[in-house]
Amino acid sequence: MGRSWRQFVARPVPGAWSSSVYAAATAAFVIILLVRGGPNPAETDAHAVTFPTTAISHGDLRLAQQQTLVPDPPGYPLLTAPLVVAFRPWIGAPRWCDGKAIPAALRGTMSRFYLPILDPCSAPRSAHLTPLPPWYRSQALLVVAAWLVLLAGVVMLVRAMGRGRTVGEGILVVGLVALPATTDAIAQSFHPQDLMCVGFACWGIAELRRGRWYVAGGLLGLAFLCKQFAVLPLLAVIASAPGWRSRARIVTCFVGVVGLGVVPFFLADRIDTVHALSGIYVAGVGIIKTPTVLGLMAIAEQTKLEMARDLPVVLGGGFALWAWWRARERLAQPVPLIGLTLACLSARLVFEVSMWNYYFLAVGVFLLLLDFVRESPPWRSLAWIAAARYGLPWIAAVASPPLTAAAFLIAALIPVAMGLAVVARAPRPRLVEGRIRPEPLWLPSIPPPVLTTSGSP
Repeated sequence: MGRSWRQFVARPVPGAWSSSVYAAATAAFVIILLVRGGPNPAETDAHAVTFPTTAISHGDLRLAQQQTLVPDPPGYPLLTAPLVVAFRPWIGAPRWCDGKAIPAALRGTMSRFYLPILDPCSAPRSAHLTPLPPWYRSQALLVVAAWLVLLAGVVMLVRAMGRGRTVGEGILVVGLVALPATTDAIAQSFHPQDLMCVGFACWGIAELRRGRWYVAGGLLGLAFLCKQFAVLPLLAVIASAPGWRSRARIVTCFVGVVGLGVVPFFLADRIDTVHALSGIYVAGVGIIKTPTVLGLMAIAEQTKLEMARDLPVVLGGGFALWAWWRARERLAQPVPLIGLTLACLSARLVFEVSMWNYYFLAVGVFLLLLDFVRESPPWRSLAWIAAARYGLPWIAAVASPPLTAAAFLIAALIPVAMGLAVVARAPRPRLVEGRIRPEPLWLPSIPPPVLTTSGSP
């Protein structure tokens, strides 16, 4: 099975075939969103990115930070605001109607408050309310751009490892769009910035493989501007870079890009910018217990968030130091590089406060990538993805919070162990002219030449 699989996925395909797969995957992404009722506008997460995008499109950076209700950096609004300016008559609306029915709990006396936010496209609105467009005629359509960044990042990473334009690349792209967390991040909580973050992080790792240190640092800086957890793959990249000079270049460009993106907002509104970047600011929230190990602790919510943001960085830094000590230059190889990145990203799940399906996006993508570079059928990654997406919610519905927290912790530790295990078994790489050589994963089996007495093969 293993050899047959390797031979199958190693088959090269024409560039036109690859382009068709990308187009089909993008169409499938949109169709899945349509089937699921479109992006969810009822959560503050949606308006926390669309309202700032509108403010930036009008040049009001202060208002943009004041409307960032969810503590995220300004990267996604910055990147999508030019599209809003260019196509404002068609996709400029920061709100859109929802094809889903209004829940019964929100009807009655509370309906006047919720109708402007959660409004079925088919329901009549009050005369004084402006009709809301469907999601594909609003800023929600820009989630396609987020998907394209994710798709491009994964493909660039695959090709930087010498594995592009093969059947395996097509299978990986199909797995990417079929990954539940990819559309969960849009249809449930509206987090297109997570797709962009993972895409830029993959692209940055691809540039590391090519030896383009400044470009790698800049792309990881863009990833951080979308979501703060991009610091976790940055740790893996720093550990894998060959030499302190390359590491300094990566970090310098990373800091420079983040600074260029944040400083204008900091000058416009220092307090709100700090709150958004910290990822831990909550006002008036006491102790809330949720079914994770950290969530069940009887400590203030802000303290939990501080631990949830800081401890993964500490743990990921420990993984990176151990991997550098254990493998040194072997971290340049595709398998240990993806494995270390997977372990660092999974550290985030170990210390999460709550369970949201989009949390599984980054880990799911790198699990698929790990099976891809290990030449293995993706049964293990698919099993983890299915168990995390469907098994954990079922456990949460029928089991006690402590049992749910234990199951979630086990689900988080499994990809950590998988990633660190491949680092420990990493083979030594080959370097060409001081650069990491992208070695092909599936080498063709070429028999040795047979020499005859005449000297001809």
